[in-house]
Amino acid sequence: MKVKIVDVAREANVSVATVSRVVNNIPLVNEETRERVLEAIKKTGYKPNAIARSLKIQKTHTMGIMIPDITNPYYTEIVRGAEDVCGIYNYNIILSNTDFDAEKEKKSLNVLVEKQCDGIIYVGKDLSKEMQEELISAPSEVVLGCVPDDSGEMSGVLINNEKAAYELAMEIIEKGHTEFMLFFDELEEGYIYQERKKGFLRAFAEKNIEFSDDRVLEEKLSLSGGYNMMEKAINSGIEFTCVFCFNDQTALGAIRCAEEMGKKIPENLSICGFNNFWIAEWTRPQITTVAQPMYDIGAIAMRMLIKLCEKDGDRNVSNVYVPHEVMIRDSVKDLNGGKHEIH
Repeated sequence: MKVKIVDVAREANVSVATVSRVVNNIPLVNEETRERVLEAIKKTGYKPNAIARSLKIQKTHTMGIMIPDITNPYYTEIVRGAEDVCGIYNYNIILSNTDFDAEKEKKSLNVLVEKQCDGIIYVGKDLSKEMQEELISAPSEVVLGCVPDDSGEMSGVLINNEKAAYELAMEIIEKGHTEFMLFFDELEEGYIYQERKKGFLRAFAEKNIEFSDDRVLEEKLSLSGGYNMMEKAINSGIEFTCVFCFNDQTALGAIRCAEEMGKKIPENLSICGFNNFWIAEWTRPQITTVAQPMYDIGAIAMRMLIKLCEKDGDRNVSNVYVPHEVMIRDSVKDLNGGKHEIH
């Protein structure tokens, strides 16, 4: 049976990316690890092929895309944008779903490296230090989607989540709302979680609105998660007139629960989402949300990645912030009757 690079990685107890770096003499591996990999290569009888041996100059015209949830339309729109650009430049795509799981992320990256992808787009709600290091040292070119790289080594495409949340909150406050709940992600350490929360809290502080941690509920971002959080919020006894949901699916679940518990939207309770999932405009009431150009995020990220792979132009690292738009719709009631009174 032919020995594969993954067999060497397993024998040496390292990632496929590390084996690839040793095989291609990339000086990013410490001497102890390098010796262990070389010993594993000798023991398994692994024979690197010509493409693997010259990975930096050979091309497979294949791009890898890592997304955390293939069922989420936000991420599938990003993939669609990236794939359309790939079609223009005659690249193929290998798509990997990681389920917000760190181990799956590492395995996915190893597979994409083993498949010798010219470049990889990593999409997520956060970038852990461990994954950051793996991506930086990967032999493939890398561009990030939706999150930035604080090391300055990788470029990314995203919106300004803090500013978007701030602008949404200010619009709702101007409609007379001062008592809020946040329905947020159970992965509270995530970059996007923290940025959106900072935006909401900045708006509250500027308008002298008191806000405490017991007004933040956290659960899986889904229809059922939104439903469960709304049930907890209504039963908590806390007074609130508006809920800010992390995404539109959560908002949909929250609306369903509120209506089943006798609350009319927006007459008794206002609800906002985020991302502008297509159904947000077609449900009744239409959901107030923040529109992100998901397709554009994927398309721009792929164009940047192809330029890197084809050595077209400079290699300046930058974060591209694409525009967002606050969409005020029927799910929010104007408590001022159309007059701005909050100052």
